[in-house]
Amino acid sequence: MKLLVFLLFIVGTVLSTEKAGDVVNKRGKVKLYREGSLSGLLIREVPSELYVKDVLKTDFASIAFVKLLGVNKLVLMENSILYIEDIDRVNFEKGRAVFQIRKRGESRGLKVRVKSVIIGIKGTRFMISAEEERIGIFLKEGHLTVRKIVGEFIRYKKREKEEFEEFRQEAEKEMKKQMEEYERFKEETEKEFREFVKEFELKAGSGVIIVGSEVRDIPIPPDIEEEFRLLDTF
Repeated sequence: MKLLVFLLFIVGTVLSTEKAGDVVNKRGKVKLYREGSLSGLLIREVPSELYVKDVLKTDFASIAFVKLLGVNKLVLMENSILYIEDIDRVNFEKGRAVFQIRKRGESRGLKVRVKSVIIGIKGTRFMISAEEERIGIFLKEGHLTVRKIVGEFIRYKKREKEEFEEFRQEAEKEMKKQMEEYERFKEETEKEFREFVKEFELKAGSGVIIVGSEVRDIPIPPDIEEEFRLLDTF
């Protein structure tokens, strides 16, 4: 049903013959929905051309290896849907995908929309997972910004170290007493605090989980590190 609703949204858009890239390899069943059609075509041979307004869908235990125009590429994991909205914009509806985006000259890079979030990229490797209201963004290298389309994020962060530096400067007491005070301070400030932001930047080697409007930091899991290696296979 979600796929049907998603594809119906595309019907009626202006059809495009602008090439966006190619499916250069695949594993399992990969379908291509073209020109607003609700009946997808099973990709049997590669490379297979992709155009603006195309939708790419992978089945269970299936993977699509995609080269976008220039030097950009991505791997669409199983049970995932990708809509090529424009030459520099894609819409990731569900599933998991790893991206390698290399900025080309004066180009604006690539924008990826995931539900209510826009990700702006200029030269990076990152991974996106989307399942119902939960979005995971994991940045391997490079730089990206994450922006809320409507409203603001509620970002939860740890602030113990930064605030302790201010505390230390104000203490000006002997080391033993200072450390005792620090331990008490630590117990109070190790918990999260909130800030309301329209967008935020993600640093290389880090990740976030977004549920609704709430954003929390998370390390990059080992299984995602393995998926990044797929980008080096084509």
